Amino acid sequence: MARAVLAELLRFIAANEDLPRTLARYPGYDRDALGRLIDAAADRVEEIEGAKEPAPSGGSKGVKVRKQSDVERAARRSAAELDEAMELSKVERDRRKKQRAAAEAAERAAQEAAEAAEAARRTRLYTDGAARGNPGPAGAGAVIVNPEGHIVAKVGKFLGDSTNNVAEYMGLILGLKRAKAMGIHELEVLSDSELLVKQLHGDYAVKAEHLRPLHEEAQALLHGFSSIEVRHISREENAQADAMSNRAIDERL
Repeated sequence: MARAVLAELLRFIAANEDLPRTLARYPGYDRDALGRLIDAAADRVEEIEGAKEPAPSGGSKGVKVRKQSDVERAARRSAAELDEAMELSKVERDRRKKQRAAAEAAERAAQEAAEAAEAARRTRLYTDGAARGNPGPAGAGAVIVNPEGHIVAKVGKFLGDSTNNVAEYMGLILGLKRAKAMGIHELEVLSDSELLVKQLHGDYAVKAEHLRPLHEEAQALLHGFSSIEVRHISREENAQADAMSNRAIDERL
């Protein structure tokens, strides 16, 4: 009877418990795998109990054979894996952990390379804004570069006296409107304004009342493209859009 209760208890744990400490102890297993292992342990308990039952009196005393199902075979394989894990030395566990970490790092590197290759095939929009005095004479600028690396459009606008943040948003809006007018559907937007990028990603709230309409207009324009990515870059990488925004101030474009 005790073993029957134990098997029932194991199956309850397999089906209902989260097992956080067990998952931490055996990082190579997920929750589903642990559940299968515990189910396998319950099977073993039942087998031991069955082996100890006395043979029925009278009639044939042949051995009773229970056909093994696919689930039972999988449970036994899982039990064998658990036995192996329990018997591994710390050195071997650490070695396998390093192997998994290396494999995950390689997978991440491959994914990043694939994303970079995909980004290289998209048209890029560089945007910037400048305000001399902040507030002061301000200008917005944007430069569109095709996948082959050729500049296909430049746009700039003098804004009068304004702030740097307003100029940054205006550079983005001008560039998005021009890209849309050119029939571009997939776009990578690049800006050296961390505030603008994080607000567009939703990481920062738009607290300034005068920026909210610009933020809403920019978001509406971004959603008009079939594929869009907004990314922060350094000022050095954004030199052409910076030059365009300053030109807008100098030439009152």
